Amino acid sequence: MAFKIHTVLDGHIPSWQYLPAAAGSYCAGQAAVFSGGKLAPVSSGVGENTDKGRHYVCMADVTVEEDGLLPVVAAEEMILWEVPLAADAASLAAGQAYTISADGMSMTATTTKGCCTVLRVGGKTAGDPVIVRLV
Repeated sequence: MAFKIHTVLDGHIPSWQYLPAAAGSYCAGQAAVFSGGKLAPVSSGVGENTDKGRHYVCMADVTVEEDGLLPVVAAEEMILWEVPLAADAASLAAGQAYTISADGMSMTATTTKGCCTVLRVGGKTAGDPVIVRLV
């Protein structure tokens, strides 16, 4: 499981954008950020928190060639995302912001520079769904 759209608060249909991305394989629901002028998957030290700015979510399982384009939806205020927990998180609480895991496919229990603001907790064990606003 990975990031997937849960609710669009104003009812608009989120637009897919085709943006330049680093060469590699991407999964639907994988978080990405701009790094070096191209989208790159969230990974250890790249985009797990608020340091890299706006996040995007990949919309297809795709392999991007050098200078290729990646289909994504930009994180925005009106889109709420469902994302699984990467590990057990006994202290998880609504209203707190947490980081994205190093694989870009789940949320951690780390709050330092968090970019996933929790709105609803569906459980506190690894794999449980959480509803977040992604910045």
